[in-house]
Amino acid sequence: GINAEYGGASPGANKAQNNRPESLSPVTNCMVRRAVHNADKDMFVFKENIDLHLVEMVGYIMDITEGSTCYEYHICDRTAPEPLYIRKFLNDNDDASALPRSNCYVRVVGHLRFVKEQPSIMAFSIKEIKSHNEFLLHRLSVVRFMCGKELTPKLGSKLAASGGVSSAGSFNNNNGGAAQGDGSSMPGMTMTQTKVYNALKKCSPDNQTGLSVRDIQSTTSMPMNDIRVAIEFLSNEGHIYSTIDDEHFKLTDHC
Repeated sequence: GINAEYGGASPGANKAQNNRPESLSPVTNCMVRRAVHNADKDMFVFKENIDLHLVEMVGYIMDITEGSTCYEYHICDRTAPEPLYIRKFLNDNDDASALPRSNCYVRVVGHLRFVKEQPSIMAFSIKEIKSHNEFLLHRLSVVRFMCGKELTPKLGSKLAASGGVSSAGSFNNNNGGAAQGDGSSMPGMTMTQTKVYNALKKCSPDNQTGLSVRDIQSTTSMPMNDIRVAIEFLSNEGHIYSTIDDEHFKLTDHC
């Protein structure tokens, strides 16, 4: 179980949680600290119109506290004076010995939370990165993310004024790969959730689009409604995230 102060998601997540953005947002420590916490939606808003919830950050481990149920990290990326506080709770299938230790760069994926009057990340994944190129790639991803968020409203207004597409952000790519579920069980999941997870697991990590909902249906032969319920659960639990739109998904472990 997740510590209550972090508000861990559950299959019974409330409606406010379901309204959160579930796409992965690359961020820096500075962005997180400058974001304003919206207590009603339990999310962070950066520059008035950029919602942050499921985030990815790359930084250097300054300090670590190892506990029996969770590891606590202080991670610095040189964009803010103070390191960011990260928690990684240990699940039954986690190998604590494989978690990164001090004096290395890591990639963190998790949900932003407001704890003890400051922002923090409840991590689903913390992995050591071996190449400095990954650090630079993350910074470029942050720039691309910010440019896309700032340009999309302007582009949408221009298209609407010219009689084109009336809504911004509809740059869809339907090149999602196919995968085959193997039907094996996963701890804490139903068979339907396991089949959806396994289908996404067999999608190549290099495929930035991930799988579409229809791809998942074609490989699992399950009813569409069951698949969408499973996707909502896996998304709330941090196992998957949406990519180019709300119809394409990818495993968090494939970041």
